[in-house]
Amino acid sequence: MKAALAGGLGFLLLGGTVSWFATANASAAPADPKAAAAAGPTSLVEDFVHPGAERILQDRKIVLKRGDGNVMLKPGNGEGGMNACLGANNVFVESRLDKQGFCFVTTGTTGYLTMEIPDAFFLWTQDQPMQATVTADGKTTVYQAAQNDVTEIGETDSPGGEKRSALVELRIGK
Repeated sequence: MKAALAGGLGFLLLGGTVSWFATANASAAPADPKAAAAAGPTSLVEDFVHPGAERILQDRKIVLKRGDGNVMLKPGNGEGGMNACLGANNVFVESRLDKQGFCFVTTGTTGYLTMEIPDAFFLWTQDQPMQATVTADGKTTVYQAAQNDVTEIGETDSPGGEKRSALVELRIGK
């Protein structure tokens, strides 16, 4: 009899433990399932928008649109100009818009970033050749910038130059 009582008591204790776990799990669920469903799951889909683009427009007056993350504006306010952009994978863009210029950091062997940098006129590359797309008066021109070189773009393009232009894309690789 003692054995049966002990087995029954053990079963009751185990049952109490199981019901406690069930209660603990139930209390972790949202109180209002309709509110949880309305909020929906968070998205893990990449939208390819440059991080902080709104703030960059406000602070630096350039529009950074979309890219794959392998060409990014170097953080900061551009202080130091070209001298602060001498890293091996960096690209420096000179523009009348900002006397500091714009430093872009590249990673990988392919990448792109679409943008609008008005009055761009030089592109300085380091270890990575680049392709720069520029627009002026509705005309689009694509420049091939060799590595470790300065490329005249837009109005400084020789001979004769073009009208003031905007840099609209940087691309590395094919």
